[in-house]
Amino acid sequence: MAETRTPVIALVAAAAAAALASGCAAAPRPAAGPAEYVKDGTFTFAIPADPGILDPYRNLLPHGEMTSLTYDSLINVTPRGETVSGLAATWKADARTATFTLRKGIICSDGSPLTAGTVAKALGHLKKPSPLSGLLVPAAPYDVRADEAAGTVTVTMKEPFALLVETLGRVPIVCDKGLDDPKLLENTTVGSGPFVLSKVVRGDTYTFTRRDGYTWGPDGAANNAPGSPATIVFKVVPNETTRANLLLAGQVNLANIAGPDRERLLARKLERFDLTAMLGELWYNQRDGRPGADPLVRRALTAALDLDELVNVVTSGTGTRAPGLVAGQTQPCAADNVTGHLPATDPVRAAALLDQAGWVKGAGGTRAKDGKKLVVDLHYSPSEGEGSVAAAELVSKRWQAVGVTVKLTSDDLAAATRAMFETGDFDAYWAGLRFDLPTHILPWASGATPPKGQNFTGIDNPDFVKLAAKAAGTTGAAGCKLWNEAEQALLRDADIVPIAVAKQPFFFSKAQGETEGWLQQPIPTSIRVLK
Repeated sequence: MAETRTPVIALVAAAAAAALASGCAAAPRPAAGPAEYVKDGTFTFAIPADPGILDPYRNLLPHGEMTSLTYDSLINVTPRGETVSGLAATWKADARTATFTLRKGIICSDGSPLTAGTVAKALGHLKKPSPLSGLLVPAAPYDVRADEAAGTVTVTMKEPFALLVETLGRVPIVCDKGLDDPKLLENTTVGSGPFVLSKVVRGDTYTFTRRDGYTWGPDGAANNAPGSPATIVFKVVPNETTRANLLLAGQVNLANIAGPDRERLLARKLERFDLTAMLGELWYNQRDGRPGADPLVRRALTAALDLDELVNVVTSGTGTRAPGLVAGQTQPCAADNVTGHLPATDPVRAAALLDQAGWVKGAGGTRAKDGKKLVVDLHYSPSEGEGSVAAAELVSKRWQAVGVTVKLTSDDLAAATRAMFETGDFDAYWAGLRFDLPTHILPWASGATPPKGQNFTGIDNPDFVKLAAKAAGTTGAAGCKLWNEAEQALLRDADIVPIAVAKQPFFFSKAQGETEGWLQQPIPTSIRVLK
């Protein structure tokens, strides 16, 4: 079978603990005149926070940034949205089955051959709950088998699922040594990608070294073209102004600059690519004993907010209201799911709803019920940018205005992971989780709470579950209508409140590269270091 080349929906591994700015992005404009390349140079990417453990099946945060350097997927996506080869040379699929025929001669970083059995073991490993479940791994059950003689891996779904190539085809494949001993993956990499992790200084730098003989990148790309770096360094630089200064000084080659410092970089006409990001959502914890377990409280807290005001603050005036929870520009069911469904801004109504819920104002103006004050512990992550910090502070101010006592909690990435997926100790979370397909919402808005599932706020919305189940078995426009109705059910109950979307610019300095949907960095084989 000839290699399939069709437009594909860009996917992202949504951040489990903090926003991952991502989206469909055009390649940066080429530099004027012929490029002068550095031979075997170093490409440095400034990132805002340490990603934690590097296991791609246990931590979503390095996805895009680091995972693509060291782990390949069965298929790749070009900046123009076409699917091209990866580990698989060819593939074929229908609504229940996908068969991938592997390229020959692929070698893992530990020197072992990557076989059909390796790929089948990796995909089988992910049948167990993981952060990839419902994102790159279908939530529905599947079987996987390898034919070593034919070099094929076949995935068979228990029920129809039309996006097998676009999901499992994008899963980073871990080689046997890492699958057999997952603890290795916390600090090392065991994959078939074009680079290998060579040095880690936690909280400071992650250094990756180019592998020799790599020829199985997107559409058969190698990693040794003129200008290809011999070393890629991820440097942790939390302060955005510092990242901008390092870019202008030529000391780093790529950084995301979304705040006021972007104007300096635009004035210098640095090359860039823009990624669409969800820059704000409120997730209310609905577990037993939490204020958000009462839908009246969730609606009241939402009505107390001016969402247009929040959009302006979190995006520094550059973004727009989020039309729903699915931010991807190429998502197939685009619609305005907010208007007429999310509680409208109305502080008077907010106060009335809190009264109705039994939280009444006392002499000091703070609300209480049965002698207990209404306290909302609002968490946020400074790594999402200064705008998110300011937005969380504004949310606190507006809630206090209707008599809520607010505790603001700042989380680094490790603390965010603990709060969301271990302790559950929060009342509301300001986050920017990103979904590129309606199906991605499912594990986050239904099913088990951690550690058995990803429903970290304990959402229990029967209308959403019922409509999503119908949508999963319905194709075309009718399926999209059902998916949108399912999402609207979440918004009506104020289970999740989408706030803002905006373009996130990533600026180059003395470098070039192309990017696509879910990557937060250039495609590894496209990176070039310039003089």
